[in-house]
Amino acid sequence: MPFSNTHNKHKLNFSAEEEFPDLTKHNNHMAKVLTPTIYKHLRDKETPSGFTLDDVIQTGVDNPGGPLGQPW
Repeated sequence: MPFSNTHNKHKLNFSAEEEFPDLTKHNNHMAKVLTPTIYKHLRDKETPSGFTLDDVIQTGVDNPGGPLGQPW
């Protein structure tokens, strides 16, 4: 696949608990609904093109939200 997402193929094998992002200082919707249980259940799944849960949540991890929950 020419546009395959290969970075996930080369990850070190850590447990779901170790890989779960620290969202304690986040004030966005993702941080409110993403639980360690959901993360553990979905983290190893990927689309046919290689897209994973880590790819989906990356923007929420990178953008913690404002004091009132604003995305910026």
